[in-house]
Amino acid sequence: MTAIRNVVFDIGNVFVRWHPPTIVESAFGLSGTEAEARRRALFVESDIWRALNRGEHSEAEAKRAYVYAGLLSEEEADPFFAAIYDSLELLADTPPLMERLAEAGFRLFALTDNVREIVAHLAKTHEWWGRFEGVSNSAEIGVLKPDPRMFRHVLETNGLVAGETVFFDDMPGNVEGARKAGMHAFVFTDAAQAKRDLRSLGVAV
Repeated sequence: MTAIRNVVFDIGNVFVRWHPPTIVESAFGLSGTEAEARRRALFVESDIWRALNRGEHSEAEAKRAYVYAGLLSEEEADPFFAAIYDSLELLADTPPLMERLAEAGFRLFALTDNVREIVAHLAKTHEWWGRFEGVSNSAEIGVLKPDPRMFRHVLETNGLVAGETVFFDDMPGNVEGARKAGMHAFVFTDAAQAKRDLRSLGVAV
């Protein structure tokens, strides 16, 4: 087995919680079918959120786009985005895993579908962010996982050998995309499972 030298992490549901139903409930005080309809309208059925993650809008431009599309009122736009930031609860078990990997000499990277402003916020808020040697963000690359260009970017930009690299993401489709790019990859559920997955590759932390 080729030795693992690099560990690449997704961010949402790996380091911080990402749960759109909670965002909708908090922003608008909705629940049940009303909340689900609003979630689908804002995150799924409209392309505005995906365009924001592809870097085609700034956060301010996305707010205006949502209002123009009739998906948010002007009064709702700021509370909606505030609820997004408030929802990014730290998953406390992951940074210690990252720390142990760093101390053991592994190179650490992030590969995330994310918003420029959210990445800046996380980098400013959390000390563990500084452990990443490099961050590949969809808003800078212009595509979303599992587009092969995302995986090529993190490998080529950082000079990584795919077979020496393991990737953790909470979405099975993204994990499959990483495997197609030649990386080892696992669905992230929690840090304890990630440690077991690493051990299966000969990495004990």
